[in-house]
Amino acid sequence: MLNIVLLGPPGSGKGTQAANLVKEYGLTHISTGECLRAEIAAQTPIGKEIEAIIAGGNYVSDEIVNSIIEHYEKNHENPNGYLFDGYPRTISQAEFLDQSMARQGLSITAAIDLEVEDEVLIKRILYRGRLSGRADDNEETARKRIKVYQEKTQILENYYRKHGKLHVISGNFEVGETWSKVKVILESL
Repeated sequence: MLNIVLLGPPGSGKGTQAANLVKEYGLTHISTGECLRAEIAAQTPIGKEIEAIIAGGNYVSDEIVNSIIEHYEKNHENPNGYLFDGYPRTISQAEFLDQSMARQGLSITAAIDLEVEDEVLIKRILYRGRLSGRADDNEETARKRIKVYQEKTQILENYYRKHGKLHVISGNFEVGETWSKVKVILESL
């Protein structure tokens, strides 16, 4: 069983590599964004609360995110494992995830960190914006999101390094080359 945490700033290729991991290894993809959007779309009580938090320009608390991810994981059991994408984002979320998985007799197998130079990230995000028409994929917003990632989430590298689970890959390459590097790591576990 593989339980993977996929780390990397916006534009690093996490979505593409996540799709590859799900297809190749049959993992259940657990994306924070998708879980939150599903709660909002279903208009559950917690979904309404999340919607109000986001509409106010605030971050959803670790407590709420942890609860939703744990619930999703328990309701989507998979003997092949899980791929956590966009979660955890903080040390407290990482600690909660470890505890939640331990209660199920599981653990994180590896944290794969896609490191990409800032200017490459900006180019990718702008390109994605032109293709998709996403208004938030502009240079100013992209730089802000990268900065927030560096300030708030990049600290997870040390957390997973300390636990002997961090594997850093340069994501500056083409998709296929990065995917080859991911597979080498997973085959060595």
